[in-house]
Amino acid sequence: MPFSPERTKEIQSRIDARLQSGQANDWEVSFLTNMAAKFQKYGADTRLSKAQYASLHKVLKLVREPSSRTSAQTDERAPRPTPKRRTKSYQPKSRPMSVTSAITAPRRAVRRAQRQIMVPLVIVVAFVALIGSFFDSTSSQSTSNGSPATSAPQSASSAYVYVTGTRVNQRDGPSTFDPVMGVLVEGTRVQLLRDQGQWAQIRSDLGTGWMSSSFLSSNGPPAMQPTPPDRTLRTSDVRIIDGDTVDIRGLPANVRLVGFNAPETWRPSCTAERQVGERATARLSQLVRNAVSIEFERVACSCRPGTEGTDRCNFGRLCGSLIVDGQDVGRTLIGEGLAVPYRCGRTSCPPRPQAWCG
Repeated sequence: MPFSPERTKEIQSRIDARLQSGQANDWEVSFLTNMAAKFQKYGADTRLSKAQYASLHKVLKLVREPSSRTSAQTDERAPRPTPKRRTKSYQPKSRPMSVTSAITAPRRAVRRAQRQIMVPLVIVVAFVALIGSFFDSTSSQSTSNGSPATSAPQSASSAYVYVTGTRVNQRDGPSTFDPVMGVLVEGTRVQLLRDQGQWAQIRSDLGTGWMSSSFLSSNGPPAMQPTPPDRTLRTSDVRIIDGDTVDIRGLPANVRLVGFNAPETWRPSCTAERQVGERATARLSQLVRNAVSIEFERVACSCRPGTEGTDRCNFGRLCGSLIVDGQDVGRTLIGEGLAVPYRCGRTSCPPRPQAWCG
């Protein structure tokens, strides 16, 4: 829904205040950072879904803005006409279209038209491909019966291609309007089922779906050239969010440090947990601020394949280890009683320990 300039400024200021207070949890930091970017880019023209608007109200504790219709009715002082007595032939009045519906109606109509066009097109292309494969098979059989084969059959490896983009969406259908099934990273090997020019049907760990052909190649990633996992950082490159979550400059999302769990500072289970959580956050800030050397190692999150980097994995956060002066910060916090060990499996993590509310 559209926002007035005053409402936009109020929301932006509350988002900034919430992020700077240091009381936001991991999910809220990620959500409010995303909202701040939207309002910064679109201003009063920002569009939010009902779920996003409800979450924004809940996190920022906003007071709902009175509608223009209510204000108009309050300012209007003219007496209302005496209502006429209803007759038996009652006809309900048509409900007026809201401003938001009027704005989004053309866009929805275009999307419906595109879907109505794409479905028959996909059916026609599939039918043509089926007929073409039938004739190719018949021609190949005829050639093999008439003369000896002159070439070896195509190998199975030619049916596989590799993702060339850093992070590429796999979708349910051959259109950017189709839902995203998940994200595949560069170098992922997938099976090519069908190529329709700009879109290709593939099979990956996410299942059967579609991907833009411009992000697929038959050439695999270079061998024997692994990317070094470690990255040397400066103190200014690291922003502390809480005892086990940081923001690394240059990365697209916050990083959840692995191997340990620090107490929560936002919505803790008890007062003792909040107090220890604040100490852990302050201690991690001190370690980074006084560090001689800082190294960061990116590791895979313990999520289902293809979901890392999405909201279905670790609230959209990345995972890694932070090494300060040669030692993992998790070991330091555990040794000082400000965190506890926390180990995850390949695709899931156990319940978080409650070690501070005894």
